[in-house]
Amino acid sequence: MKKFFISLSLVILLPSLLIAGSFFSLGFGSINQFQLDLFSPETQFASVIDVHNWATGGEVRAKVLGINLEGYLLIQQGEIIDVTETGMPVFQDDIAQRLFGMVGLGFSTEVASFTTLSLAAGALTGLDISQDFGVTFWMGERENVYGQQTAADFFSQVPLAYRARIDLNLGNFSLGFHYQVPSQGFTYANRADTYALIPDWQAGKIGASFITRLF
Repeated sequence: MKKFFISLSLVILLPSLLIAGSFFSLGFGSINQFQLDLFSPETQFASVIDVHNWATGGEVRAKVLGINLEGYLLIQQGEIIDVTETGMPVFQDDIAQRLFGMVGLGFSTEVASFTTLSLAAGALTGLDISQDFGVTFWMGERENVYGQQTAADFFSQVPLAYRARIDLNLGNFSLGFHYQVPSQGFTYANRADTYALIPDWQAGKIGASFITRLF
């Protein structure tokens, strides 16, 4: 009976402790990401200020017992390559809208006053929506499409990706700058290839986000 009351007390108190902020925090906000390699010698200033090279969306962050859970989703219109006789656009690869982002797990540490550094590992993910509202779900790479193989094969071929983030924190608000980069193709299927863990720096992307923490 004593064990029962102890267990019941923990069940009642744990949500309160989490919500109190000692073990749990939650925030959401907006995110912008540059879709080209900023550090490539071929990237010109005109490309940086071109709004078509930026994608916007939303980001959600949570911390549970010191572990960061984060994810963001960007939206970008597909590239129009032609127009039909009736004036309808023709999209490259028949993709009218792209929703894409990353989900990951990581940790953070304070590096200066009101400043935290966060590192996360996870997977890129996205939805490609055709003009007739057909939806294709992919993870890791756009070629790794769910439904074209078994679920086990699909998840075993999801490449690992990394994300580093610096946040300037003021009260319940955070201004963050991130650098996202995929691995050299490290997946569960080729987990013996440790070289594939190395980041593919040529595919890195920078971005910024503004987060409001609820608690």
